[in-house]
Amino acid sequence: MQQNTNSPRTASGSSSRVGSGADTFMVRDYGAPSRSAAAVNQGTLRAQFVDADRYGIPQISALDVPGPTPPQAVLVTGDTLGAADAEGVRHAGGRSYVDLTTGETVQVVYDPASGGYHPRLPYQLAASSAVVQRMAGACTWTSSTPATHSRAMSMPSPTPASVRLDPQWDLHSYDASGAGATQGAVIPGKKNYLIGGQTYYGDTQFSLDYYRVGMSKLHRFNDRGKWVVSGAIAEDGMVQIHGDPAATYLYIGNVLARIQVDSARNKYHLVAAAQSGLPGIFLDTGGSRASWVPEMRLDSIGDIISAARKRLGYSAVTSDMSQGLMSTMDKQTYCYMRQYARQMIAFDNAHIRNAPVQYRDRLIDAHIWRHGYPYDRLLLGMRARAERTALPLGIVQFDPFQGMATVAPRREGGINVGAVLQNDQLYYPQRQRTPDEQQLLDQWKALNTTDENILRGQANEKMYQALLENDGYRIIPGGTYGGGQNGFDLVFKGPADDVYVLEVKHAKSGSTSMAKVNPDYQMEDGWVARVLSRLDANDPGAGQVVEEALRRQRLFKVIGATLPDGKLVLFKIDMSAVRA
Repeated sequence: MQQNTNSPRTASGSSSRVGSGADTFMVRDYGAPSRSAAAVNQGTLRAQFVDADRYGIPQISALDVPGPTPPQAVLVTGDTLGAADAEGVRHAGGRSYVDLTTGETVQVVYDPASGGYHPRLPYQLAASSAVVQRMAGACTWTSSTPATHSRAMSMPSPTPASVRLDPQWDLHSYDASGAGATQGAVIPGKKNYLIGGQTYYGDTQFSLDYYRVGMSKLHRFNDRGKWVVSGAIAEDGMVQIHGDPAATYLYIGNVLARIQVDSARNKYHLVAAAQSGLPGIFLDTGGSRASWVPEMRLDSIGDIISAARKRLGYSAVTSDMSQGLMSTMDKQTYCYMRQYARQMIAFDNAHIRNAPVQYRDRLIDAHIWRHGYPYDRLLLGMRARAERTALPLGIVQFDPFQGMATVAPRREGGINVGAVLQNDQLYYPQRQRTPDEQQLLDQWKALNTTDENILRGQANEKMYQALLENDGYRIIPGGTYGGGQNGFDLVFKGPADDVYVLEVKHAKSGSTSMAKVNPDYQMEDGWVARVLSRLDANDPGAGQVVEEALRRQRLFKVIGATLPDGKLVLFKIDMSAVRA
């Protein structure tokens, strides 16, 4: 970084004139502190003695090194920093800066957990606990002191040790395959399924990841040796066996377990072998429709439930969520708790946080079965959100997308939006529209004619942008070409800096599909790369953000499907299945 000759770092005396003109700013940045001669000499002396400790020569960490120098300013021209982006942030040399209302430009560091920016002063090795906030309708920022905002920079940290609240699930005690039974004959092109001691045959090409109805049937030889259809595997992973008695099974990992519906709660639970004496395990949808995880310990987490209800405005609700059918409010509360817990698991565990997007949900599910839910951290986050106070150090800001399951389109890109809406783990939480969102809906409805498709599509995109902005997501401008008519409908970032690409659709008759733009379908990685290669040369930022996320395999893809009545349905997708 170049320095002006009037800078306090290079001049023998400070200048009362820090610069003139619009291209000169006072910038707080790192300085190279002068080294302590005493420290160097003691370090050299220590190196001369093999038994230095015996002679009382201190460790490097104990040396009497002078403290940090006072804050110093460096003059940097506007050309060096570049213009502020749509968020009012300047970027240079891999660092970020904002213009304060005091006339200074200060280096800042974005905190993904709090969703805010913290100043990093010249003598600091890390961002301070103070925050800067953008002035409404302006590109300048104002700062608050640690006294008014005491929370320090939050980063992922390991889950604190605690007594495990969830049981240690021994899934082998729920094995219902009929271990020890004789497997049936091998048939070319068929896969053997040992279920309840009998052999059933399915198509070897069948996969829940690439579900196809025509390959989902199960056959067996009946008592007369006749080849008959005897069951099927549903898209949610349920193995339905016909006959008397009919039975339903589910694969959890490599274990086939029998499941039943609890009539009091209208919920599936695993049934243990009779001789084991183990209780049933109630199940919830995991990271996909065909993945299942154990229910949270609703009978033992009253504090978390109360905090979640308070945050959602349901403080008057006192029902026991572990008993009977859940009310609509309890379903929304429980969905909120599950999504936040899943997000915390991914955020707190580096191997999940840094994994490619397509593997992330499965890793979260596996973590839950092995380690249970992070109730301690969930309580910390829920209490802070309920009281609307700063989150404790290391607790991530809630982002529903990070805790939701992922939808896999059918082959050729088709998506049944009606099926998505049947499971609250698959779609973004619904809420009442704000006045500005209602106004946009009214404008969209007024354009609900076949000869105004372009205007109607633009109005549709505006509804999603308003929804996301009002919920705290940061819209990244750009990502289009051809006068803004082609490209990404919307690029946005979540509170933990996760990057999302949104494709907006009109879901006629409760379904939609991804168009094939040779050779790729919309939202496939190849299509994303193709759009990036065509972006306008002066793209203001979305292209770079998406390109980096795609390179790191950390790009989340979201569909916004608008139903004929104007209902907005947001859900994450994985496009792998369209090629099956």
